[in-house]
Amino acid sequence: MKTKMLVLVCLLGTWVLFLSYGYSSAQSGGALSRIGTVNIEDVSKNCDATKVYAEKANAEFKKMTDEEDKLNLAIQALQTELDSGALKVGTQDYFDRYRELAQKKSQLGYLKDFNTSEMALKNQLWKMDLYKKILDIANKIGKEKDLYLVLAVEEPDLSPQKAEEFPNIVRSHKILYSGGCADLTKEVIEKLNQETQAGN
Repeated sequence: MKTKMLVLVCLLGTWVLFLSYGYSSAQSGGALSRIGTVNIEDVSKNCDATKVYAEKANAEFKKMTDEEDKLNLAIQALQTELDSGALKVGTQDYFDRYRELAQKKSQLGYLKDFNTSEMALKNQLWKMDLYKKILDIANKIGKEKDLYLVLAVEEPDLSPQKAEEFPNIVRSHKILYSGGCADLTKEVIEKLNQETQAGN
């Protein structure tokens, strides 16, 4: 009888300790408080670095389009001259103008392709550089806060227009729920802005 009572008391004590630990863990956030999350898309959209790059990229894009427009005007002028009948078909002047027109058309096509490829490459390189900075800042914040993990979270685009990309979305979207974890997004943006203002 005493043995049964002793076992019962031990079990009761263990249960009380378990409940107490669960309560204290809930109060302090437990393991969840040691996990941070960062919304990469929010950081990319709202940081100063993106605004600075956008201004620079827009100025460069305008310079490119101005160059294309200038060449296009030259093409239109040559075409108008050839269509006007001012030059006799078959003369050297006519062939010279026709050759110049063909060259400028080819040059315009090459220029447009090159400008498109150049801007796409520059945008990709900039995104990679920004992502590296975000990773570095998230790493530093994680260490400062003594976190176990810092996870990248984002809301997947499940619109009908993205139906063909759905398999890739499922494969890449790993964090389904992160409630209770520390959201570090604003802190990352603040530190990234500080670096941008410092010229880093």
